[in-house]
Amino acid sequence: MNHDAHTLREFDAALSSLNTHLLQMAYKAQSALDLAAAGLLQQNESASNQAIAEDEELDELEMTVDREGLHLLAFFSPVASDLKVVLASIRMSSMYERIGDEAVTIAKRANKLNKRPRIREAAQADPVYREMAEQFRAVNKAVSSWDGKALAELVPALETEHAAAMTDTFTRLPEQYQDNLISVADLIFVGRSMERMAEGLQKVVAEALYAAS
Repeated sequence: MNHDAHTLREFDAALSSLNTHLLQMAYKAQSALDLAAAGLLQQNESASNQAIAEDEELDELEMTVDREGLHLLAFFSPVASDLKVVLASIRMSSMYERIGDEAVTIAKRANKLNKRPRIREAAQADPVYREMAEQFRAVNKAVSSWDGKALAELVPALETEHAAAMTDTFTRLPEQYQDNLISVADLIFVGRSMERMAEGLQKVVAEALYAAS
């Protein structure tokens, strides 16, 4: 028996499993953003509740990626590009999980907002969400093939200014909504969560570029 060939097959299978689970996390985090936004912008409580319920799956996938990544490091001692992929995958799984956590925050705040009089400025989250969702899809597509060129081209477009500007607008609302300050506070939390999601996406791209270089 060729032990080297056998070990190589085992390594390839383990690395493939790691990549599969990381991509599952990527698309679940992307879906969490979409669901939370539907809850907020379309007042879709079912979508919000789905985003909250599916967060546990992201948590479980993060633990799976961590376990598989550590197994690869301990038993196969990968080098060069394979080592970068394993290390980046472990770090990216944590970032995707945090993005999912922020989506849950938005979903929970949306459910509360939807039970009170609507604040018209909440609609300002729509263009911010649409931009982020488009970027999220492009990032995940590039990550799926570790496409360094595509990832590098995405970097200039990734920013947090729009989400930050939205949050700043929300912080200026209390004077107009003295009778509904609790909803203003919820919108501020929504804005901050969207800022953190944008920051998380930047970090995902940075790690993926490290792996692809």
